[in-house]
Amino acid sequence: MSIRLTVDNVKLSYGDFMALKGVSFEIESGKFVTLLGPSGCGKTTLLRCIAGFLDPDEGNILFDGKRVNDVPPHKRNTAMCFQSYALFPHKNIYENIRFGLRMHKVPLSEHEARIHEAMEMVGLTGMDNRKPYELSGGQQQRVALARCVVVRPDLLLFDEPLSNLDAKLREKVRVEIRDLQRKLGITAIYVTHDQAEALAISDTIIAMNHGVIEQIDEPRRIYDKSANRFVADFIGTANLVKGSFRERDELNLVVDSENGTFIVQDDDYKELDDISVAWRPEDMVPVLDKENPPAGCNLVTGIVRNSVYMGERLDVFLSCGNNTFRASVARDYLIPEGTEFTFAVPFSKTRIVKG
Repeated sequence: MSIRLTVDNVKLSYGDFMALKGVSFEIESGKFVTLLGPSGCGKTTLLRCIAGFLDPDEGNILFDGKRVNDVPPHKRNTAMCFQSYALFPHKNIYENIRFGLRMHKVPLSEHEARIHEAMEMVGLTGMDNRKPYELSGGQQQRVALARCVVVRPDLLLFDEPLSNLDAKLREKVRVEIRDLQRKLGITAIYVTHDQAEALAISDTIIAMNHGVIEQIDEPRRIYDKSANRFVADFIGTANLVKGSFRERDELNLVVDSENGTFIVQDDDYKELDDISVAWRPEDMVPVLDKENPPAGCNLVTGIVRNSVYMGERLDVFLSCGNNTFRASVARDYLIPEGTEFTFAVPFSKTRIVKG
């Protein structure tokens, strides 16, 4: 149970609109991969092509090296967990989970044991006779998940399954989904536009925009070493300023911008014409003594436009010429609005991105 998935140059259009523009990637068996991007970027269209609900105009989808373009959805041994849960309101939990077994024509003699095994996996033991309307949103999502795993699929597909849950419950259920996927060792593809969710749950993130893949990488690298301006800005929060490359030495790059000169330590940098300097809000350090700023840092000075208390942190919005930068600092700082303030950004935390 579990497959290697290959997507090879898949293209799909709706009339004049090209939803997928030649998408290619490979997912190793047992990995949890997230398709991440804004609405309309093509991630759900791609998921439906993999499931067999849509036929690509061009390209191939392969399970363990075998082309499945012509294989109907019910014969691909995949299971999809939908945003809407898609539960039958008139059937109890047992029968809702059993539906998948009936569709896969699993022998009746195996139903009871497999259903109770799936219910135990998702924490629904003893709820056989309850109806969906008697359950919380999180429990309904677990029923939908149990219906997926009961058929023992080779590939688990998730189409924004947690978007109907509140923030705290969403965090809890995503941990449960990840734990279950690891336990079963099933290859999983998860569609979301929630960056925090993607970072928390994935082995690999595929960042998409306008029907193309912008970057494929593990969560830490896609956050710390974004490939371009879109990825840096979409994955979390980024401060970005257009720049032009001036020179480099063995350790550092020197970049000129409208907000001054930035020193960047970036071993991966390949010289580009169109660049921006990027850094994360949490990497901005308040400078309390302007005469003795920390060494090895770029200095960013501006007027504090807004200072927002967020509970666990203080978000400071700094107006610097035509740009506004965001700093995320410890909640104990008092940084008055309307005052000039300086932040330090370590050379090592500053990146150059394309665009």
